[in-house]
Formats: sequence, C-alpha cells, structure tokens
Amino acid sequence: MKSFNDISPLEGVYSDFVFLKDNALVTIIKVPGINVDLLSLNQQNILFDSYGAFVSQYVHYKLQTLSMTVPVKMDGYIKKWKERYIQSKNDPNMTNDLKQLIASYLYEYQKSETDLDTAVKAHFMVLKEDLKQPTLENLRMAEKRLIEKRDEVIRSLHSVLEEYDSNPEVLTATEGLSLLHQFLDYRSSMFTQ
Repeated sequence: MKSFNDISPLEGVYSDFVFLKDNALVTIIKVPGINVDLLSLNQQNILFDSYGAFVSQYVHYKLQTLSMTVPVKMDGYIKKWKERYIQSKNDPNMTNDLKQLIASYLYEYQKSETDLDTAVKAHFMVLKEDLKQPTLENLRMAEKRLIEKRDEVIRSLHSVLEEYDSNPEVLTATEGLSLLHQFLDYRSSMFTQ
C-alpha cells in the first residue's frame, strides 16, 4: 500500500520555497477574488482585458493558475471563544446556562472549521523554477531567479487589480505545502494542518 508521501511530488522546503521531487522550486501567490457581479459590464470587460494582457505578458514564465476550495480558517475566532469559555468557567457570577451556551458555540465553531462543507473558493498563481541538479549552488541561483520572477509578477498583478482592492500575497513555504497537500488530498489534509 502506498502512502501520501510515495505519490506526492513534494520533497520538502528550501529557504521559503517548496522543493519538488523533480528538482524544482515553487512559490505560490494567493490572489483574492473579485466579485465581478458587482461590476458594470464595461468594468468587467476592462478587468478581463487587463487580466488577459497580464497573462499573455508572463506566458514565458509558464504561470499556473489554480482555483480551488480551501477550508475556512477560524483559528483566531475559535481562540477567542476558548478564552471566553475559560473566563466563564472561572466567573462565579456566570450562570450554568450561560456557561453551557458559550460551550455550545465553541463546539459548533470547532465542528464547522473541520467540516468539509465549510469552505471557500480561493485563487492562486504558481511559479516554478527548474534545477539541473539539486546542488546548493543551483538552489541558490534558482531561489534568486524565482524571487525576481515572483516580485515582477506581483508588481504587475497589483497594478492590474489595485482598483478592485485585491492585494496579492505570497504564501510561505509552510502555507504552500499545506495548500498543495489540500490540492492532492483534500479530505485528509483537513486534519494534518
């Protein structure tokens, strides 16, 4: 029986990039979505034309675009409810009914976070830099080229999307690994983050 690691193209992390088994470094840019339904037809056409020009400008980088369902991150929200629950347990003026209500909210939010139906659509751009050999020198050169590519793509993407309040962000290697794991094995990735 094969494990996830046997079939996964992921090798590990170098610097703040994902390193693939086929000797390539990868960086991922998260691109917030734009609700085009709120735009006029003219604004939609301008956006699509600008995005098309952006994609054709960077076709030589072989940008990969990915839209996928990702779990909703509720860590901060759940943490606040945990703190509230702990405070309620230590508060002698709090009734048992109110303590139970707070505990039930906490339970529901924790359950929602791990529920596969609680998810949102997210958009990503993946940039890759191949290495001839996985030597330290080649990794350093690939890292430098990938940073230059990424910065150039982000600047251009930002200029296309700035009037729509969409700010692209670079994922860390840990976030990138988690995302790629979700892409390859969504169901079990929910429990290994």
